[in-house]
Amino acid sequence: MYTDYSDIAKALRDGRRSGRIVICRGEDERVFLKEFISSPGTIGEQGPQCAAGERPARTDGAVCGKCGNVRDRKKPVGSGENGVVIILNPPSMVSGMERRKYREEATDLMKKMMAAIDIDIQKCYITSLIKCDPAEPTMSPGGMFKNCEPILEREIARLAPRVVIVMGDMRPLKRIRDRHAAVSWFAVDHPIALINNPDLKRGAWNTLKLARESIG
Repeated sequence: MYTDYSDIAKALRDGRRSGRIVICRGEDERVFLKEFISSPGTIGEQGPQCAAGERPARTDGAVCGKCGNVRDRKKPVGSGENGVVIILNPPSMVSGMERRKYREEATDLMKKMMAAIDIDIQKCYITSLIKCDPAEPTMSPGGMFKNCEPILEREIARLAPRVVIVMGDMRPLKRIRDRHAAVSWFAVDHPIALINNPDLKRGAWNTLKLARESIG
């Protein structure tokens, strides 16, 4: 009996099991299997290409509506074909307005960070820890992450990456990390934090080099 989604994903990718009937044990597995089967690249098909040459990523139900009134829903991008997942978790002290202000500069810095360790960012899978920006200040990130955590769990299980690079605080991901202990997890400061405090770049660079070694 399989113990988590990553085991199911590996079994589905095993060509020796081709043609076998898959029975779902519950609604969660049914949803996961439906997303896995329809995911671009899952069965050897190439998904549509976007203007930048990146393959649009599956949303894994990122637009869930559980948090109610939200804005700026963050869809993942990239294929993850190189075995690298990047999870973005902006500093909690930075407002949504500031994140929008720094978005272009932070994106450019993230591209430079990956290029510095010879990683093609277009082949990474980039997703957000919290999938939406709150429309009201009373909505806490912790409360929103309770709704986002199952989505992120399915993303990691479907992709089965070798390395996950968390840009920002990794502590909320403890349960997911425990369930995917075979993955190498690394945390660096979010690009916005690096822009505001360049002294942090040295530590981020040292961590990125370790991530590069794990990728091989």
